[in-house]
Amino acid sequence: MNHLSANDLKVKGVSAIEAALADQSEAIVSVRGKNRFVVMDIAHYNYLREC
Repeated sequence: MNHLSANDLKVKGVSAIEAALADQSEAIVSVRGKNRFVVMDIAHYNYLREC
């Protein structure tokens, strides 16, 4: 699973998320070195909601 730092998001914005999701369906966002959030493509999110 790809990892993003909060600083990556701050500097690169949505393009950092797009790059992280280019080859995987989920990416973890870390804040101050701790995993805090998961971002995913909306299609994957909808699939999980249906499950």
